Amino acid sequence: MVSVDDIPAEVKWEIAAKSSMDLAMGYSMAMRQVLNDKVADELEETVWAEGGKGIAEIASSIGLPTGNAQEVENAWDVVGAIVMPGIEAEVVESSPDRVVDKITSCSTCSQAKEGGIPTEAVCRPCRAFNKNAIEALNPSYTQHFTKRMCLGDDYCEAVIEKKHGITLEAAPAGYHEEEE
Repeated sequence: MVSVDDIPAEVKWEIAAKSSMDLAMGYSMAMRQVLNDKVADELEETVWAEGGKGIAEIASSIGLPTGNAQEVENAWDVVGAIVMPGIEAEVVESSPDRVVDKITSCSTCSQAKEGGIPTEAVCRPCRAFNKNAIEALNPSYTQHFTKRMCLGDDYCEAVIEKKHGITLEAAPAGYHEEEE
């Protein structure tokens, strides 16, 4: 008889991550069958934004620093590989205040295609998830996309940069400003 303990941890992790994403895509498809597209889009965006906020707790629990853009990008890269495996990205620009990633493979976009969901439908939730994840990791930083595979570009380009007008008082407990 086979036991769950006989299955390698990596395989269990891949199954859990895929099942989680399949569940999210299933919710999306179900909402679109019951609700009009505008309501479904707004609901999905809100749910995914809340999910993004949880990334900071995961990063903190494993001791990842988030004091500047490079640390925020690294923390998101590490946690993202856990919660959304299948993302392939490379850093194309990096400084303490700004990091630009080029994403060449996206599991969310791929699963939307496989599930018959228009890739445009995952654009807003993805953007909301990522932006809220970055801002939860360090509220002095934000993220935006300049290119999107789900909208037809060959790759996604994500920019993490310092917000303008953010003060240290807005930072989370335990955050420390980088010494210059």
